[in-house]
Amino acid sequence: MKFYFSFCLFLLCTFSFTAQENKNVSFKTSDSIKISASFLFPEKQKKQYPAIILIHQGGSSKKEWLDLPLINLLLKNKYALLIYDIRQHGESEKDKGSLNDLFNNPKRAPLDLLAAIQFLKSDERINKNKIGILGASIGANLACIASNSDAYSIKSIVSISAKTDAVINLSGKKTNLNLKNAYYIASKEEQGGKREKWAKELYSKTHKKRKVEIAKGNKHGSYILRNNLQLQNSILNWFKKTL
Repeated sequence: MKFYFSFCLFLLCTFSFTAQENKNVSFKTSDSIKISASFLFPEKQKKQYPAIILIHQGGSSKKEWLDLPLINLLLKNKYALLIYDIRQHGESEKDKGSLNDLFNNPKRAPLDLLAAIQFLKSDERINKNKIGILGASIGANLACIASNSDAYSIKSIVSISAKTDAVINLSGKKTNLNLKNAYYIASKEEQGGKREKWAKELYSKTHKKRKVEIAKGNKHGSYILRNNLQLQNSILNWFKKTL
C-alpha cells in the first residue's frame, strides 16, 4: 500500500508541471553580486501567495530542485517558489574566496539569502509574512541562520543535512543558537552518522514548532528526497502547518 501511494504521488507530480509562470530572474546582493534564480507561480491565481525559497547544496545549482516531484506538489498547493544559485554556483556571479570560506563566511552566502528575501518582499503578489526556506547542506545551514535571526523575517524552514558548526559560523555569532519553526532531515548513515547527530543537536536548540526525521541510508541533502517520495509529502505538510 505504501509503494502504491508513493507511485501515485510520483505520477501526480512528475507528468504535469503546474507553474503558471516560470521566470528566470536576477537580483543584486548588498555587495553587488548578481544572483540568478527561477521564480515560479501556481496556475491558479490568487491575490497573495505564501512563498518558499529553495537553496541548493554546495557544488550544485538550482537545477537540483527542478526535477523533483516536490516542486509540482508545492505549486499545486499554491506556494510561489524562488529557487536561486548561491554565488560561485550555477549562473550566479562569482566573488573572491574559496568554497570552504563560502560555506562558513557570514559576509558571503548569507547576503545572497537576504537579497532573495528582499526580492520576494518587493513583489506585491507575495505575502511578506509567509516566507519559508527549504535548504540542503549549505542551503540547510543558511535556512538555520534565517530561523535563528529576526532580521531575515522567515516564518518556517526545512533543513536537510545541516551542520551545527557551519550554522554558527554563517550566523557570525558565537552565542547559543535559538532557532524556531524548523523541520530537520538527515540520513542515518550520512557522513558516518554525523549529520544525524547535528540534526538532533539543532532540533534541541529549536523552540515553537519543531520536528526531526532520520531517513534510512547515507544520501546527502536533496538526494535524500529522491529516494523518499513520502518525505516530500511530509515537507508539504510541514509548510501547511507552519507557513
